[in-house]
Amino acid sequence: MRAEADMVYNESENRVLRTCSPQIRTALTERGDLRRFEPDTLLFRKGEPAGKVMFLLEGRLQIDKTGSRGRRQVICTMTPRDCGGICMLLLGETGLADVRALEPGHVLLVDYADFRALAREDEQLCNAGWKGAAECMSHLSDLVEHLSFHKVAQRVAVTLVDRTEKNGDLIHLTQADLAAEVGTTREVVARSLAGLQTAGIIRLGRGRITVMNREKLSQMT
Repeated sequence: MRAEADMVYNESENRVLRTCSPQIRTALTERGDLRRFEPDTLLFRKGEPAGKVMFLLEGRLQIDKTGSRGRRQVICTMTPRDCGGICMLLLGETGLADVRALEPGHVLLVDYADFRALAREDEQLCNAGWKGAAECMSHLSDLVEHLSFHKVAQRVAVTLVDRTEKNGDLIHLTQADLAAEVGTTREVVARSLAGLQTAGIIRLGRGRITVMNREKLSQMT
């Protein structure tokens, strides 16, 4: 088990663990809880006891909220390179959102009290925490602007452009998941996608979208 943990830490693209001092890295890994997860695993549920600082080591997570009527809104998707490698959304006494796995991987969870003590000892770790919080606030500000000031068709176009690089790129995404990302219902997204397909900009498949004309799609953002 220790050998597996060492391999995960050594190969991780997490920027905090790659740049902090060996002493702090050792302290984090010794005090933290290393968890392996598989796709569709719910790691944390909104409102559950938290008080953790989360370091994603490998894989991809989705952080979202579900309203009282069942409508889901994606807050962000996270890789080891995002938010400087550190997520503060579980920092409070209870979690602010659901955290679920999109791809298999590992996450290191450190109690906030331990993180705070180590951050007092190490300026670089302290700065990483502030940077992670700042990047999170910037993302949330952009999300509010995205949901408040752009029409659904624009939000759909932005999401598809962000996930592609060229014509012919394939996006594995259901209409329900796309609706959760752009902040609307599946039915509204379906109408937007149908219009894009009629215009020859995308091609729809079961659980996938192929971008056929990225230039025209970009003009809609």
